[in-house]
Amino acid sequence: MDTERNTRLIHDYADVVWNKGQVDRLGEFLHEEVRMYGLGGEPPVTGLEKLKHETGLWRALYSEASMTVERVVAEGERVAWQWQLVGTIADVRMLMPHVQRLADEVPQFKQISVHGMSISSFRDGKIIEEVTQSDMAEFLKQIGYPEPRTPYDGRPA
Repeated sequence: MDTERNTRLIHDYADVVWNKGQVDRLGEFLHEEVRMYGLGGEPPVTGLEKLKHETGLWRALYSEASMTVERVVAEGERVAWQWQLVGTIADVRMLMPHVQRLADEVPQFKQISVHGMSISSFRDGKIIEEVTQSDMAEFLKQIGYPEPRTPYDGRPA
């Protein structure tokens, strides 16, 4: 168990893949049998090659992207990390399917910011499993998705 090595790998992963856009280097950080949970509410993405494809799609959503690792807590073979992704939407057609219907209303090249938390588990010095939760409500609000109206917000439903 090397918590310092694992923590350093998280920082390098964010920098190389998200800041530099070098998705082809995912194998330096992720185990061949990696499982990722929480990517857009879909079933887990399993396997390095499939994750390269999925990450490539997410990364291509932004013409510019910058991920900052804000906090890290490491214990044994697990690292919990809080992050912020700031980017400029490059192509609204690349948004998630349930948001694509709003594409006509979404201004292209819009700067967005998403906060999230991930818990990464390691095997053989690489991420074998990761569970991620991000603030999708904030993301949707930033791209123009209408806020839900509830009877509790003081406005008529």
